[in-house]
Amino acid sequence: RAYQPMGRAVKAALGAEQVYILGTLAGGGTHGLPGTAGVAVPPPAPGTLEASLLTLNTPYAFVSLKHQAAGQQLTAYAFDYQPLAGPWSEVVDGFLFLRSVAPPHWLAADSAAAVADTSAAAQAARRTPPGSLNPAPGRAGSTVRRVVQVADVSGLRTVRGVVLDQRSRRAVPYAAVVLPGQGQGTVADASGRFALPLPGPTRLQVSSLGYDAATVQSPVGNEELTVLLAPAAYALDAVRVLGSAPPTPEAILKNVVRRIPANYEQQDYAAQVYTHRRLSNFDTLKLEVETVSRLRVPAGFRHFTRGFLGHEDDVFQQVEQRHVVAQQGRLINTIAEADKYGNPQGYLLAAADPIRTAPLFKPGGAKKFLLKLDSQRFQGADTLYVLSFAAQKANLRSAGTYLTGVYQGRLLVRRRDYAVLRYEALWQDDTAQVNATARKYYGRPSPIARLYANVYTDDRTTHIVDYAKAANGRYYVRRSVGQSASAGRQLGQKPFHTQSFTESYFAPLPAPGPAPAPPAKGPRPVAPEVPYRPEFWEGYQRPGGALARP
Repeated sequence: RAYQPMGRAVKAALGAEQVYILGTLAGGGTHGLPGTAGVAVPPPAPGTLEASLLTLNTPYAFVSLKHQAAGQQLTAYAFDYQPLAGPWSEVVDGFLFLRSVAPPHWLAADSAAAVADTSAAAQAARRTPPGSLNPAPGRAGSTVRRVVQVADVSGLRTVRGVVLDQRSRRAVPYAAVVLPGQGQGTVADASGRFALPLPGPTRLQVSSLGYDAATVQSPVGNEELTVLLAPAAYALDAVRVLGSAPPTPEAILKNVVRRIPANYEQQDYAAQVYTHRRLSNFDTLKLEVETVSRLRVPAGFRHFTRGFLGHEDDVFQQVEQRHVVAQQGRLINTIAEADKYGNPQGYLLAAADPIRTAPLFKPGGAKKFLLKLDSQRFQGADTLYVLSFAAQKANLRSAGTYLTGVYQGRLLVRRRDYAVLRYEALWQDDTAQVNATARKYYGRPSPIARLYANVYTDDRTTHIVDYAKAANGRYYVRRSVGQSASAGRQLGQKPFHTQSFTESYFAPLPAPGPAPAPPAKGPRPVAPEVPYRPEFWEGYQRPGGALARP
């Protein structure tokens, strides 16, 4: 008879200006209408909040979601004893957990109220207790179910944002916005704007060709998310300008080429390589895979396409571990398939070392380029040259690939030994020539028509390589990052907007090992399937940091 609603007790403790939304959870017992035996509370499934609280072995517990689980994805039976997953901290401030519950029961009559009240109002009150729409079973009346609006606990809400250039504050069009490791994401429009359903505050990775990828947290509220991307060309270490007179850019590049035999490995060598690839078309993730491989590079390897008619020495890659994070269709292995996702530069491990494969670093290569010394800098005890290059005529002899319209980039060169510490390059395909050939042969029974089946509005690739010095004093590729974007349509079919991202980390091995059997002439064979071994990946320390788990 002295019953006080829990909400009133909480409100009295908070004060007039405070609001607290308290939810309740049950670990077992029964639930139902007053005076009934009730229905059994369903056993909490493993992984739910109730199951975790049951392990405490206490009659009750309190969880402050705002302090202990803000933005986390939780599954609870808080509504109608049905499991619902979502960011519960956006629905309630906290949960009161009761290990066992039972339906309310009527207070037994005491000596002060022993005389039965037979009035019609009292009988009606007993039949339909205040606040109840469902008369007790066996009584007169039909069950009425009230439809009410409750909070959306599906866990998804649309987050809107815009991607901007950090320096110019202009929009970055068609940037990729993904949930790392989960196979979900979208692509910004031409104005850099995007919309993505997200389960509460979520970590996002935003990337675009020519920019360093940025990792951001989606907002808790409804405010628009602004993502600033730093141009990759400005990603050099913090330095200051040194005022001494430098050599000419042509002399710098000639010294780089002259010192290659002393600075870089000329014999057979081997490395362990961790690679993370992501391929998408518009906002559909086609493939995300990570591998650990053993790479053997022969002394005579100088071109990733194996030279004229494919007769030169080839690299040998043995995939030892593979983890397919997301996949639509089969794995993509060959150069022909890689071409669908942009230039193989940076995509294939055979093209990861431009010092070995790029015509820029061949004797006499400087004659094919316009060179400019951007700056002379000082870092610690080292003087660094930042050298820009641009092919005078982008073709196979200067860029290393066919149908190239633009090939340009920058080098970071250490003056002490003229070693290249960083290589940055941009390729743009000659889309005018490709499109003209495709339209000329469209519909003809010709192999050229099959080879040139697409027309492009844009097709570009960036490749960034960092070099480090090994224990033997020679430099090796430490990290290779390739990104490509290709927009257009296949003649007579739907348009496409494909993007690829490939990041590889190299660790030299002490011995190259025995040479493999000579490769067959023609295209590289498709790599064999490698089983997924979770025990390896659970303990593997990824060089680029852990992938977000789905």
